[in-house]
Amino acid sequence: MNKKELMEFLETGSNLGEVPCGFWMHFNEEEQCGPKAIDAHIRYYSRTGVPLIKVMNEHYFQLGKTIEKTEDWRDIQAEEKNEINYQEYLSEIRGIRERMGNESLILATIHGVLVSACHATDGLGIFTNPDNTVTRHLKEDPESVIEGLKQIAMILKKLCLECMEAGADGIYYALLGAEEQRFTQEFFETYIKPVEIELLQDVKKEGIVFLHICKDNPRLPMLKEYPAHVVNWAVNNGAYGLREGADIFSDKIIMGGFENRFGTLLTGSKQEIMQEMKEMAEEVGRERLIVGADCTLSNTVSMEQIKKAVEACKEI
Repeated sequence: MNKKELMEFLETGSNLGEVPCGFWMHFNEEEQCGPKAIDAHIRYYSRTGVPLIKVMNEHYFQLGKTIEKTEDWRDIQAEEKNEINYQEYLSEIRGIRERMGNESLILATIHGVLVSACHATDGLGIFTNPDNTVTRHLKEDPESVIEGLKQIAMILKKLCLECMEAGADGIYYALLGAEEQRFTQEFFETYIKPVEIELLQDVKKEGIVFLHICKDNPRLPMLKEYPAHVVNWAVNNGAYGLREGADIFSDKIIMGGFENRFGTLLTGSKQEIMQEMKEMAEEVGRERLIVGADCTLSNTVSMEQIKKAVEACKEI
């Protein structure tokens, strides 16, 4: 499926051709930024034939100021943000677009508002801790923290638009915070949901939006109204399988199906992979399915195995 066909599918929400697929891979540490990151993306997509190109984003959100108490969130100002740490990411998108050509559909990875706030305060890999700074401060003083999150959302919206100017056709928005153990539904819908909906509404006017609902046990019904063309979540690690999610997001394309850490996608034969894909198509309906995985694949996965999955998807 070429870019023109993919764009028509994404914009209309109905597919009469072959079922597309999207599989992403973490690259080695030395290939995560700069020219080597561009080379790694080109190598992966050229060797596997995956039709959707997602540019990995290893450039994490920074504030340039320390958040120690809840009132500090009120001091964040979007117009004062020095965004120099994103310039390399924009260069990577430009480089990938130049080398992959205009016939490739490219998505820029955008880390969501809450996890961006966590990156800026506690660093990487901390968000799963229920006592991380942004989660704790939100529960203590939501009115102060939400003012800072609104400013962060403004910065992220600007980044999304700059990514599209650099050559991306849209974004892959990695949302965190909807996990069962994080916030009550009332709290999430009062404070967090409106900020992200406004951000995604504005971005969706300009390009394609993939909504990736990250981490295990997400509460999908809370996210039904989020603006997106495509929704992806961990169908193998929560209460909502493909069919249940497709019913919730009835106006959106559904992406996913495979476990990303083990199982058929990583070790199965082409026939085994194809059989699971057929079952996914029966669950969702092939006209609104993108075959994918719960999350990004490890760099230990064989590219030949992914190529096998791409070829199988063309035959279901």
